[in-house]
Amino acid sequence: MTLIDLGDLAGAAAEPVAAPVNLPRLGKLALAVLAVAGLLALTASAPAAPARVRSLWTAAFGPGDTMALDGPTLYLNRAGPDRRVEVTAYDLRTGRIRWSTPTGEAMSGHGLSPAGDVLLVATVSPRSVPGTLALDAATGRPLWRADGDAAPSVATGDALLAETGPSGAITALRLVGLRDGDQRWRHAIAPAERWTPLTEDGRPATIVTMSATGDATVYGYEDGIARHRARVPWNGVYSATLLPVGPYFAVVRTSSAQTVATVYGGTDLRPRWRSEELIGYVTGCGTLICTAGVRGVTARDAATGRERWRRDDMTFLWDVGGGRLLLSAAPNLASATTVLAEGATGRTIGSPIGGQQAISAGAPGSVLLLRGTRTPPGRTAVYRLDLATGRLTVLGTVGRLAEQDCRGTPGYLVCPGGDRVTVTAVG
Repeated sequence: MTLIDLGDLAGAAAEPVAAPVNLPRLGKLALAVLAVAGLLALTASAPAAPARVRSLWTAAFGPGDTMALDGPTLYLNRAGPDRRVEVTAYDLRTGRIRWSTPTGEAMSGHGLSPAGDVLLVATVSPRSVPGTLALDAATGRPLWRADGDAAPSVATGDALLAETGPSGAITALRLVGLRDGDQRWRHAIAPAERWTPLTEDGRPATIVTMSATGDATVYGYEDGIARHRARVPWNGVYSATLLPVGPYFAVVRTSSAQTVATVYGGTDLRPRWRSEELIGYVTGCGTLICTAGVRGVTARDAATGRERWRRDDMTFLWDVGGGRLLLSAAPNLASATTVLAEGATGRTIGSPIGGQQAISAGAPGSVLLLRGTRTPPGRTAVYRLDLATGRLTVLGTVGRLAEQDCRGTPGYLVCPGGDRVTVTAVG
């Protein structure tokens, strides 16, 4: 990593190309770092406490299948022997199938997006055209189908669709009702390779698109009308993407030698600030933007770039929600320290923790930490980390889980592994 040179605004112009970007690659990088075999702050032996976790049931889950959690429901998107795909909803507590709906597509491996009482299924047709199928979340009844990848908004009751042309570029934007699919507006746009909605007060306000050469356009969310255009540095690097942060967005450009990050206003496309330090990656951390690398972790105000806090003793981070971060001192947690920290101040909460191989959503205000045990071998220990106090509670052990791929919802862990997905109760 070297010093960042962000270039000039007047210079040259990730999941599916047309998908709204929220830097999943960077989020996964941080999570993967925290998932490295670990720190002995948590004992590697099975915890000596009454077990409060137990395996409930399993279901078939093969390569290319996808899943989503929403409250007490697990949705599985799976391809059958004839390569026809169907979505199945399971009751998390009992494993009972609530409904199963064929999508009529020839390919699997595409996402599921729960959105209130609607489940959006990302599909690909035999003609390789990205599309969206909306299902009633309670019954599985098809509600509508349309071309384009979708970004749903429960707050406004609609879904934004990005339609893809024969070249793979985004050629049109369309806003439809989330439940009825009725078109609110549709506009053809200049070909773009990235797009993302930007929010104000938690509601989508504008849409930013970016062409392969850096032609950026801002559209109004309510009417799809173009508001502003500008050229920003974009191409000529290994990868480039957009990171939405409220009404602002960061353009993150990575080459073999450096990571470049510039923050722009989401209405006027004016560059607000840039990072000028050695960084490994850039990501959102609550309402701030964080950079992480060999010189530490720095959190900045999204609008001005003003430094809010810095941790020179940490080099990696993961936003666990609730205004909390996990910070780590090195990619090899066997010799590193991991701490829970306040997102607004960077202050450590509680004692150092470590040894986790995965982190999953737990009960409100907590996350679950998982670790393979040595005594007895072949099991997974489950811990609950309280995000308010930093207190770590041993919940028990279960048969070995694929810790790095687990997801959670209050009361349950769902872990794919091999050709099955395992549901575990967390009490």
